Amino acid sequence: MAERRFDLKVVPLDIATGRNWIVLVNEADGLHYGIRAGDEISLKWDSHQTEVAVDLTKSFVQEGEIGIFRDILEKYQIKAGEILSLAPAPKPESLAAIGKKLNGGRLSEKEIVSIVKDTINYKLSDLELAYFVASSFPENNFTKEEAYFQTKAFAETGEMFKFGKIVADKHSIGGLPGNKITPIIVSIVASYGIIIPKTSSRAITSEAGTADALSVIAPVSFDREEIENIVKKTNACLIWGGALKIAPADDRFITVLKHLGTEPLSKMVVSIMAKKVAMGVTHLVIDFPMGEGTKIKNKIVAKKTIALFQYIAKKFGIKLRVIIQEAKGPVGRGIGPALGIRDDIAVLNQLSQRPLDLEAKATKLAGVLLELIGYAGKGQGSKLAYKALQNKQALAKFKEIINAQGGTVPDYDEIALAPVAFAYKADHDGEIKQMDNVAIIELARILGAPETLAAGVYLNKSLGDQYKTGETLYTLYTESEVRLEMARDFLANHLLIK
Repeated sequence: MAERRFDLKVVPLDIATGRNWIVLVNEADGLHYGIRAGDEISLKWDSHQTEVAVDLTKSFVQEGEIGIFRDILEKYQIKAGEILSLAPAPKPESLAAIGKKLNGGRLSEKEIVSIVKDTINYKLSDLELAYFVASSFPENNFTKEEAYFQTKAFAETGEMFKFGKIVADKHSIGGLPGNKITPIIVSIVASYGIIIPKTSSRAITSEAGTADALSVIAPVSFDREEIENIVKKTNACLIWGGALKIAPADDRFITVLKHLGTEPLSKMVVSIMAKKVAMGVTHLVIDFPMGEGTKIKNKIVAKKTIALFQYIAKKFGIKLRVIIQEAKGPVGRGIGPALGIRDDIAVLNQLSQRPLDLEAKATKLAGVLLELIGYAGKGQGSKLAYKALQNKQALAKFKEIINAQGGTVPDYDEIALAPVAFAYKADHDGEIKQMDNVAIIELARILGAPETLAAGVYLNKSLGDQYKTGETLYTLYTESEVRLEMARDFLANHLLIK
């Protein structure tokens, strides 16, 4: 049967929907061509093709026109007045594979590749992707081999980098407030001449991703050529991975998962490892916090998750070391983008107010990475890491990286915090034995983090500290009295310190 196609003229709509696959068509055209709201159609122009969902309107666009939202305009560089050829979209073949997985079937590499490619090409909607993601939640529903196939497909359908024979990296599983160890580790390792191109994420459910914290002092979005130049100059970069086409299918999965506020552990492993493979990583250390308030609740979950990391790493020839640490509270004192990067600057400058727990964790992991590469002998890595901090070579490297990215490293006191502040004081004497990680993150988000870079919580006291009545336990920073009142209401029903 011949394909039914028709042409419409582009009208740009200066609205970002957050979804790249929605267009607007006049109801009269919809009636004429048999298109209903929610139908999926195929767009063709020049040598390009993508699939989108249709919304109908009586007034925003006229007959013979198609409204294209900013998301699609920016992604494909479509111009006003261009003529697009439209046709009903065929049912994606990958839907059969998704149905098979929902019924407990095992997917072949070919079937997984079809899902990943249809994800990138927007042949699958958010709802259809959500069904596939949901199939990952039941324990053991995905085999290690299927996870490997998905990792490979994620990586190979995007940008692939090759920086050298030895490319180091470190990744934190997440779920722990603060914990901004990445800038310190990258600066230490790169200062010894080792290549460590670090891509980081923005926050999904936390108070700040590493990319959010770094954006306080420098640009973090670059294209391929710019990143290669930065790494060539400095041995490193500290960038947001979402600006690149690294594992692009994963970005769509993350969008779906963001609404859920959680993700299957197998999906988390695939997401992490796909980006490492794409960046050409050969040696990887994973920070694995475990305990209440983290993604890894207990040793049983940890064992299974680590086994999957090890399986996939071996498949790609990546040397891997996983460091498990029990998490009783945040790492560092700053919970929020600006507060977190301020902690890093304090450690790199070796200031007296630096958070020693953040310094200790960063140097331990940097040391493990130096040993894994073979730069340091067994048990000597942490000493080299501390040396790089004490003699300020790590600080010099950090400044070099940030300058190469078009930023400037300010002094500790020059980092602006949100103007509305509130000091929460102790009403009795005591000692901090445990802190509620989940509540601290939620509090920081109520205050406006990570969208408001200067918002968050500063822990004046941390784990193991003793305090007296009237001393400040933590300080809240936000941009409005309304948010501060919301935070105080939250604190009336939640204990951060135990």
